[in-house]
Amino acid sequence: MERFHDDADLFPSHEFTMPGNLMPPLDAFFGNPYLQSDSGSHSNSTLLTLGNHNSSPFLNSDLALVESQIARLSLAQSPAFLSPQPNYNDSRRSYAERNGIYEMRQMRVQSAARGFQINSDFEDFWMSNNSAYDHHNININMGYNHHQGANSMEVERYYGRTWRPRQRASLTSLEDLRGKVFAVARDQQGCRFLQSKFEEGKVEDIEMIFMELKDHICELMVDQFGNYLVQKFLAICNHDQMTQLLMNVVSDEYRFMNICVNTHGSRSVQKLLEYLTTADQRRFVISVLKRITLPLTKDPNGHHVIQYCLKLFTFEEKKHILNVIADHCMEIATDKNGCCVLQLCVEHSAGDTRDRLISEINNNAIMLSEHLYGNYVVQYILGLKIPQATADIITQLRGSFVPLSMSKYGSNVVEKFLKEKEIIQESQRVSIIEEIIYSPHFLRVLQDPYGNYVAQTSFAASKGGLRSAMVSLIQANTPNLHSHPHGKRVLQCIKGNKMRL
Repeated sequence: MERFHDDADLFPSHEFTMPGNLMPPLDAFFGNPYLQSDSGSHSNSTLLTLGNHNSSPFLNSDLALVESQIARLSLAQSPAFLSPQPNYNDSRRSYAERNGIYEMRQMRVQSAARGFQINSDFEDFWMSNNSAYDHHNININMGYNHHQGANSMEVERYYGRTWRPRQRASLTSLEDLRGKVFAVARDQQGCRFLQSKFEEGKVEDIEMIFMELKDHICELMVDQFGNYLVQKFLAICNHDQMTQLLMNVVSDEYRFMNICVNTHGSRSVQKLLEYLTTADQRRFVISVLKRITLPLTKDPNGHHVIQYCLKLFTFEEKKHILNVIADHCMEIATDKNGCCVLQLCVEHSAGDTRDRLISEINNNAIMLSEHLYGNYVVQYILGLKIPQATADIITQLRGSFVPLSMSKYGSNVVEKFLKEKEIIQESQRVSIIEEIIYSPHFLRVLQDPYGNYVAQTSFAASKGGLRSAMVSLIQANTPNLHSHPHGKRVLQCIKGNKMRL
């Protein structure tokens, strides 16, 4: 019984097309003896060439032998060639599996001719001419969990690599890598080799690496391996080299922002800021950063760059960034990342700039107190223990303490007033408690999922006659509270404490 070769899925049909960057079918590069033309004869107009691309691996007699054996094995009649075009709405896994037949670096052409396979020279030739096709879909080729926000510059360079594992054995002399340093820098082992040259400290080696990488600094800053080399170089480069790198990185505002919002790029930029040596260099960075401060402040990676500037630069240098943040205070305060940056801005500001930031927050205290992220900003201002700022917030919230007590986020602000005695004066605390307990909606507060905690905190913070009044009001509502899931907690609170009336 004859054993048939399982080669049917090795080559695509003429009908197979790719989305995005289109690529001609494989038989356009070399003759596919498995496929038949419309007239029924085998397509052999263009044959695969190995090593010397001007010669054919098949002699005429070999081709005849192959065709006869293909016919004998009936591979041309395989159902794989009659299957419909792939559905690109399929799962990523199935899509990747269909894509797998095109991976030339892993493919071995197994035919009836036996012993025929693609060699490494042709592999390099294929990859260099078809990188746009091979990497048409970033999410598949970079893994199922690849960050979808990766910028195009990173993707383009990532797939432009030409340094291969079999070439790592040549990592012995830097001179042998002349003209290839950029490719080596994006390989894990190659990057480590170049870093070792920095540690050796030879000026000529450092200068050679710098000359080959300075025009590619932006690509390396976002590369998963190259960014470590950049950070290492920034620590040892001289003033002139730093200035050249800075110009290449910052001169293009859009490209600079893409670097800042990249996971690897953000770390590289922070290291760049750390090693700036002159005020002119810092002013140049600030002149560009102030135009992209708002989007960076709200970005998961970019906001670290802004925070680094606030910590490293002098007040005169960073006041331009602070003014931009003050102009967009509410937008930033209500952002997940921005609320952290805004708190740091208040900490690192002074004078009129600080007063402006605090004033913007205080004037919008009600809305911020009820916001998912904004409430943290209000609590931060209260924690500064600035009497005038605290009084301004109380004035803004006056008449709204009851609804705030029943708000998921606002209740945190109300409890901040009541728990921390050093924040406000006793008279201010009493006025807040009285507004809550003498409200016609006090029962609702006691029964509310969040309000009952405010009531318990109010009870703990009250004294003397105010506490007695609060106990009386709670006991008067006992029938409505003892069987209520939230109200009974307040009853247990007053019963579990020894009341000193």
